[in-house]
Amino acid sequence: MSPPRSSSSQGMEENLKKAVIEMLVMLLLNEEDMHSAQITQTLEERADESLNLSFPYALLYRLIECGYIREAYKKTAPDGRRRQYFQITEEGRAHLSVLLATYRRFSENMERLMKGGEKRDGE
Repeated sequence: MSPPRSSSSQGMEENLKKAVIEMLVMLLLNEEDMHSAQITQTLEERADESLNLSFPYALLYRLIECGYIREAYKKTAPDGRRRQYFQITEEGRAHLSVLLATYRRFSENMERLMKGGEKRDGE
């Protein structure tokens, strides 16, 4: 099966998800330390299963490389598995603040543009 075209609604949705997923993961880690499965599950639950982080470690290790998060500690889960918990760094909090401001500004501008377009359509 070929990937969705970026001009299709499915392609647009996938591109939007990719653009915000880093910010969302950092937002979750700003709330509390989490392990990868917890991050994935929380994203899916909060997004009514419209977001799926298939390969969390690729993103997590990229964020570690950038200095935005770190491997904090390990805990043993009730099933006996050791879970690696991730934690946002101060640098990550600063970066998250910039990402959120950029996202909000962009979203507000898009909403304003779309509302203006609605007015023209109804004239």
